[in-house]
Amino acid sequence: MSISVTIDDGEVRIRLGGLDGLLAMKREIAVPLNRIVSASVMPRHSVPAGEGTWLRAPGTHLPGLVRHGSYGREPHRELWAVFRPDEVLVIEADGWDYARIVLGAADPGRIAAGINRHLGANDG
Repeated sequence: MSISVTIDDGEVRIRLGGLDGLLAMKREIAVPLNRIVSASVMPRHSVPAGEGTWLRAPGTHLPGLVRHGSYGREPHRELWAVFRPDEVLVIEADGWDYARIVLGAADPGRIAAGINRHLGANDG
């Protein structure tokens, strides 16, 4: 698993290295903090299916093993980079390229807390 998430200059930068980037067919995205609604940790099997997420373009999906790539269509498009972790990082966005980003990153609780701290700092 080679997923890194950093917060800098008003954006959350997600880098998918190695096999994660290859399977997702995407190496890096930068999400403006002002487009992020929330960041949370969920059990992998509890992430609700988004509208139209049966449509994969491009990506890789082997049920129960791997889900990487872009799913669905605007405005419900999702980006997944998940192998088989028990918990995943879920970033919800509004008015951006992806409505949801689901990552099998190491220490998702720490990442979600960092994102939410920055969101709180931007509120006022």
